[in-house]
Amino acid sequence: MNKTRTHFPITTAQQRRLLFAVWEETSDRAEACRQAHVSQSTFYNWKPRFEAGGSAALEETGSHAPHHPHRTAADIAVRVVTLRRSHPDWGKRRIADEMAKGNNWVPLVSPNTVKRILQDADLWPEAESQAKKGGPQPVARTADAPGQTLNIDLCFVPATHEAAEKLPAVSGSSGRLVIEQAADPAAERQWPGQVFADESRDYAEVMLDFVAASNRPAASVETGDLSEAQTVKQQKRALRLEAAHLRDERRQIRQQRQLENAAWQALQAERPAEPTASSEAAAATPSAQDDHWRNLRRQRCETVAQRTETDQAWRQKRLDFRERWSQLPIITAWIAILVITDNCTRQCLGLPLFVAGPRVTAEMLVEALRRLLPPDLLFLISDRGVHFRAETFKSLMRHKEFVHVLIARHRPQSNGIAERFVRSLKEWLRDKSWQDDQQLAALVDQFRAEYNDRPHQGLAIPGLSPDEFANRVWLF
Repeated sequence: MNKTRTHFPITTAQQRRLLFAVWEETSDRAEACRQAHVSQSTFYNWKPRFEAGGSAALEETGSHAPHHPHRTAADIAVRVVTLRRSHPDWGKRRIADEMAKGNNWVPLVSPNTVKRILQDADLWPEAESQAKKGGPQPVARTADAPGQTLNIDLCFVPATHEAAEKLPAVSGSSGRLVIEQAADPAAERQWPGQVFADESRDYAEVMLDFVAASNRPAASVETGDLSEAQTVKQQKRALRLEAAHLRDERRQIRQQRQLENAAWQALQAERPAEPTASSEAAAATPSAQDDHWRNLRRQRCETVAQRTETDQAWRQKRLDFRERWSQLPIITAWIAILVITDNCTRQCLGLPLFVAGPRVTAEMLVEALRRLLPPDLLFLISDRGVHFRAETFKSLMRHKEFVHVLIARHRPQSNGIAERFVRSLKEWLRDKSWQDDQQLAALVDQFRAEYNDRPHQGLAIPGLSPDEFANRVWLF
């Protein structure tokens, strides 16, 4: 008959000290194990260490690393921690991709292992619970080959920049710069990108269907509530009008007070002299004229107290007005950047600058595109900005023989590759300084080189850089 063996958990240092203290005192191994509540195999496991080092050798357990040769090497863990401290905004996948890039694109550590290392080093923040979005999820599809499809967009940045703060979100689709506010997310049940859900269809056929769906009237697309964005110039004009109104109101109040002060001084001048001490009867019996004067003085005191409250309210309005004015951007000059990215490899093909800023024309954009468009271009994706709907742009489309894909109205995510590139560019420029367009051009060229050479998570094979993916895409 088999006897069930007792399971003993991992021992503590106190149990081990008690085990060998009882054993030394009684020389009874079984009694010592019973009192310490450990197995006899545990006794024999710790006995050599106790005989060699005494009670001090019972404090710490031995390392299991020699028995687990597949554990992450210490130098790799150090590199993970170093990268995290150097780049706090990098996640586990970005760190793993950067280490693979330095190892000739051979992975050294998995993203989950990076997360475990960062958790052990107290460098991994607690994950915040996020509610899952209901409804159907958007489906995306990219080009099959490099040079087949391009995504373009216009990015506006200040002509000069000093402070390390987030660059404002600016839109120039309407032909003038508009400071945009983030709209509340709304559930979208239908969108033109749904045509990409069927991966069995030909890419060119799907793109043509997307063009047809995007050109439908705006009434067929659920747009949601759009925020009323105002330009900085309009906001300043509104504040100036408000300041003028407050000045006129304050001027009227001061004029009214001057009239009231003059009337009060006139009353004081007309008041008869105080009765003398010799006139005992007049002093003992107050007259109706004295009662009337006391009422006037009481009204005057109430008026002065009311003026104090009015002045305090005026000072608060002036402070609020100054605070609102200080929150407005002080940017007066802008530079336009044309973003050109390959839909397949995510490579940035160019970032031409235009010092005209909001006055950039379609002719300027077309001239820059003629030099950068690949010869085998089939589709060019852009938003519905006035620059991209001009007749000059249509002439370029007919000359280069490509299909101009205008994204659906109020659906900037349809041009997500270019939009995300603009966001990455502005985040990179946030802590940079420039004083003119030449310094900005040098920074933009530096960013383009770094962007094309750093790992990209949006590719078919995450972890490769756009340049490396372009070199390997022909092998797939």
